Amino acid sequence: MIIITFVVLNFKYYLMMTKVISILNFKGGVAKTTTTYNLGVALWMLGKRVLLIDTDAQCNLSGMLGFNQQGGDATLNEWLRTDDMPMPVYEQYPGLFYVPSSKALRDIESYLNSKVNREMFLYNKKLKPYFQPQQDGTYMFDYVLIDCSPKEGLMNNNNMSASDYVLIPAECSGFSLQGMQDLLFGINEIKENVNPKLDILGFLIIKYDKQTRISRAVSEFFDSNYGDKVFNTKIRKNVKFDETPLQYKGIFEHAPESNGAEDYMSLAEEITGCTRPDNWQTIAMEAWESANNEQEEETEENQDQ
Repeated sequence: MIIITFVVLNFKYYLMMTKVISILNFKGGVAKTTTTYNLGVALWMLGKRVLLIDTDAQCNLSGMLGFNQQGGDATLNEWLRTDDMPMPVYEQYPGLFYVPSSKALRDIESYLNSKVNREMFLYNKKLKPYFQPQQDGTYMFDYVLIDCSPKEGLMNNNNMSASDYVLIPAECSGFSLQGMQDLLFGINEIKENVNPKLDILGFLIIKYDKQTRISRAVSEFFDSNYGDKVFNTKIRKNVKFDETPLQYKGIFEHAPESNGAEDYMSLAEEITGCTRPDNWQTIAMEAWESANNEQEEETEENQDQ
C-alpha cells in the first residue's frame, strides 16, 4: 500500500477540469460501492486520472480496494478532524488513487454539525486545494468519485456540496423508488442553497434482466419520468459482482470478459465520449497482479529484516 504526498511528485496532468461525482442513493444495496469502484477503474482505463473517496463508515469501498487500516494509517476520518493535514491518498494503480474510510466515521455527523458553513466543510477546508488548476493550468485529477452512505445527513450534504454531479444507481426491484423523493428533494435543496452547479448526471439502472417484467417496468418508469437523465447503459444482473469483494477486486480484475465489465466500460464511454482501448479486458487484471506481487515482495523483505 502506497500513500502519496502530491506536492512532491512530478505528475503528468491532463488538460481538463476536475469533475466530481457523488454516487448516491438513500436506499441501501443498490450497488453504490460497486459502481464507484468499477466506474472509477473504467475511467482509469480510458486514460483518466481518478480519485475515489470512501465517505461511508461501513468502509465497503475501502475493503474492496484492499485497505486494512493499521496503526498510523490515515483515513478520511482523521483528515476531516485534523487541521493542516495533507489528503491521506493511497495509490491503487498508477493514476488511480483513493482516500479510505474507517469505522470511526460513524461519529462524524456531530463533528460536522459544530462547524460554520457545515455543508461546505469538506470542500472549503479539505478538497478545494486539490481541485484547483496547477501552475501550468492543468488539474491533479480528471475525475473524483465519492462513495456515499445510504442515508440523509451532513456527510452526504458535504459530498453533494463538493460535487458537480450526482449519479443515482436504481435497482430493478419493487423497492427501487424507496427514498427516491427524499433524495431528489435533498439534491434540489443543496443546489438551491449551497451549490448551484450541482446536477444529476444520470439514473443508472442496475441488476437489469430484460427477461423479467420488473426490470422492464422499472426501466420504463425511469425512461418515462426522467427522460434524458437516464443512462442508455444498463448494468445487467451478474453473479460475478457478488464474488468480487471477497477477493478485493472489481469486475475488471475478476471477470473482465463478463457482461458486467462490458456494461461499466460502456458507462464510462457514455460519460466521457471516449473509446476504450483494444486491450481493455487485460489492463486492470495485469495492474492488480503487478500491485499484489509488489506488495508480497515488500512483505517478504520486511520479514527478512
